[in-house]
Amino acid sequence: MINIDIGATAIAILTLFGIYSLMAISLNLEYGIAGVPNFGQALFVSIGAYTAGITYTRVLPLLAGLDSVHPCGPTMGQALQLRSEIMATQPAAGFINLALTLLIAAVLSGALGFIVSYVTLRLKEEWFLALVLLVGGETVRIVVRGADDLICSHNGISAVAQPFYFLGDARSSSLMFMILCVALALIAYAYSQRLTRSPFGRMLKALRENEAATRGLGKGISLARAQIMLIGSAIAALGGVLFALNTGFVNTNDFVVNLTLDIWVMVVLGGIGNNRGALLGAALIAILDRFTQVAAITLNMSGSEIEFNYVRFIAFGIILLLMLRYRPGGLLPESPLTTNAHEVLRRAREPEPLSKRA
Repeated sequence: MINIDIGATAIAILTLFGIYSLMAISLNLEYGIAGVPNFGQALFVSIGAYTAGITYTRVLPLLAGLDSVHPCGPTMGQALQLRSEIMATQPAAGFINLALTLLIAAVLSGALGFIVSYVTLRLKEEWFLALVLLVGGETVRIVVRGADDLICSHNGISAVAQPFYFLGDARSSSLMFMILCVALALIAYAYSQRLTRSPFGRMLKALRENEAATRGLGKGISLARAQIMLIGSAIAALGGVLFALNTGFVNTNDFVVNLTLDIWVMVVLGGIGNNRGALLGAALIAILDRFTQVAAITLNMSGSEIEFNYVRFIAFGIILLLMLRYRPGGLLPESPLTTNAHEVLRRAREPEPLSKRA
């Protein structure tokens, strides 16, 4: 029997919630709002993680006024020690590096999402884009895994510390990082809500419902979809950066197709087209993830031969089937009203009170 630290568990779940929320919101904008199926979400998340692996090994030492050490091969241990010392003693360098990492990751991922979607959606149906991204995600992962000097091939890069590592206390640093993750997720949520209720967001929904009618109104279909892919891909990359900092390790094995399926489960479970549903789905999957991890550790310590981690995939499959069969709109279905125009019109039609007439 293991003792569960409730406080540490809550911090871990909320941290995962913040990271998963960014991923879910990005997919919800792309598919839920615009109807663009993205089965390569792991690709854009991985760009954020790979960017973190590169900046924390090449840029961080320069920001600290030191010479960078090659992170792979014989100097791997020396480079790891250098990163740890910088993050522990020079927090300013760590925060500047984090800001640069988020910016670079968002730009690279957004540019890739825009270019790929704009080209493919002009040539074929949107499902052609889904296949291109699915294959592209695995291709990039294999290429990065074979590139020895990028993130050290199959060895990966460790000691990619989160920016509050300098506090020294594990509980305090984890708490502050959790606040950072949740704050970024809430900012992304507020932005996505504003975008959804804007004229651009309503145009995307019209495109999702009836492409022919939207095109007949003179709207730029391919450009609009490419723009939302740019925004969604950039948000996904932010989640990838935080994902790498949370685990402290960058490895290609974390960005397989299963990650894309996990994000799809979040969106389908919470509610397709509803940003609040994306948050709900992210919260439920974060709790399920933590539960399966604790259950797996408990079973292993008890000598059980059952690999409980694989139960997670079975549970996700069952969730998808049940939701698609009995509640296709998700736990929080999308609201048909996207503006307050209906409320304004209702008030305008209401008779004026007698007190005001007098």
